[in-house]
Amino acid sequence: MKTARTHSLAQAAAALTPALGLMPAGAATVNNTYIQNSATEIRGQLGGYARPTVYVNQRACGEPSPSAFACGPYTISVGTSFLQGQENSYGNYVAKFIIAHEWGHSIQFTRGINKRAPLQELQADCVGGIFAKYAQTTLRYPSFIESAVRSARAAADYSTHGTPSQRDYYSRYGYANGLSACLNNI
Repeated sequence: MKTARTHSLAQAAAALTPALGLMPAGAATVNNTYIQNSATEIRGQLGGYARPTVYVNQRACGEPSPSAFACGPYTISVGTSFLQGQENSYGNYVAKFIIAHEWGHSIQFTRGINKRAPLQELQADCVGGIFAKYAQTTLRYPSFIESAVRSARAAADYSTHGTPSQRDYYSRYGYANGLSACLNNI
């Protein structure tokens, strides 16, 4: 009986965990279409500040393996395997946040913003946060800021990308305060 009850409790916990937003409940498939549709959505909000082309699985920035990288005002390079791994690990729409983060770097290139580490990355996190808010309020996506923050925290390196708490703070700061706050206060 104890084994059956333990098993039943484990099943109940497994069923509730995704509903509480603690882990992904069936990540979206991240492919070229998903990425380009995400870029179109981001362009709808941020296209007046930068209009990069998003290259998929092409190592367009000369990076050693496809992940997520902006290398100028007009180029963002992403890999489907990397973004799919982020969605699988942290939840749906995390890839959109990551692409928006890279879009933030394109805005920095366009505007000649060059901050010392880790502020350059944290400002891009802030831009990711503003897109997460736009996706929720304008595009009517379910909120994914918690998943996005978990992904950003996991990418912290205590150096160029900041600490987990910094990445958390600036992602939420953008979500709460908008683009002008990200560009003028960081």
